[in-house]
Amino acid sequence: SCIEQNSDDPNEAYQLWSGREPEKDVKILNGQYWRSAHFTYEYYVYLELYTTPEWLKNFIKINKLEVHTSEIYLPDDTPSWFQPKIGLKAFSSPEDLQGSIYFIDLKTGYLLFHEIQL
Repeated sequence: SCIEQNSDDPNEAYQLWSGREPEKDVKILNGQYWRSAHFTYEYYVYLELYTTPEWLKNFIKINKLEVHTSEIYLPDDTPSWFQPKIGLKAFSSPEDLQGSIYFIDLKTGYLLFHEIQL
């Protein structure tokens, strides 16, 4: 696509990120999405949602996420609602060198994440 895309609508941000409507068991609280007009696939997304623990376990597996153990740096333009709470477990992919980070509570089904591809 050669058209820049932006959205602060939670459901639209999820759809632009995932390529589909939110599943019935996914409740999106907040979202922000941006994709460049460049011919390469460059984007960032911030999402806050609740889903089932099973969905989260599959998400961790599919994305090959591991517990994040190093310092976490969030961009200066992070949305004001993006506030990782104490007690969330941080995850990242060892294959990702750009700083995508996922904060997860498997008991409540809470997921807060920033994903970036530049």
